[in-house]
Amino acid sequence: MAGGVPSTIQVLGDKGGVLAGTTDALAKYGRSGQLQEKFGLTPSIGQKIAAIITFAGGIEYYLERALWKLHGIDSNGSKPDTDGRPSSDLIGMLEQFAGSMASGDGRTLLEVWCAAARSGFVIRHNIAHGVPTKIGETLAYMRNPRWHGEVRKREFGDFWADEYTLDLVCEAMAALLRTIATLSGEVASPMDIATPVALQALRTARSVLGEFASQDYNPSFDKY
Repeated sequence: MAGGVPSTIQVLGDKGGVLAGTTDALAKYGRSGQLQEKFGLTPSIGQKIAAIITFAGGIEYYLERALWKLHGIDSNGSKPDTDGRPSSDLIGMLEQFAGSMASGDGRTLLEVWCAAARSGFVIRHNIAHGVPTKIGETLAYMRNPRWHGEVRKREFGDFWADEYTLDLVCEAMAALLRTIATLSGEVASPMDIATPVALQALRTARSVLGEFASQDYNPSFDKY
């Protein structure tokens, strides 16, 4: 280009060279693949763990919006009561709403969903806040361990990320996400969603997530 001004392609090429040098240093020092192999974080395991974390984020988002709809809250230009609340509080708010409903499939759907969601978020937190370790050939997460004799405010939690367990938890979290996303829509009511298939799926999700969130869970015992 006239005047010696470099072209866009040349500029991008120079930046790419600098970036390449930076990423080379990252790769040499970080050696992510080595750590993944050490922890047993295979592509298949990693994809399912990512799905659980992703589904949990979606559940929390749509849960807040479902509460807005059920309580008739107009969030436009205002700070709703749900803002900044942890997932446990949001689930509690939905439990309270369910308790105000007349007996029936709609109320049952919300009650079962809330019980399953509480366990699902225990699993999510155990993964996201847990120390990764490898026990035998299985990746496991340990949250709030007391390996050095320390006293902690929160209770210990763990999650064993074997393929079979991950498959069950992924499907259970997907069922929770589909339900709450539908409920957050403008039209669907709890009664509309409470089909026999949905209720059966949520009851199974409650059982699966409750099992793997419990500290009494024995990873060597196949219940399902």
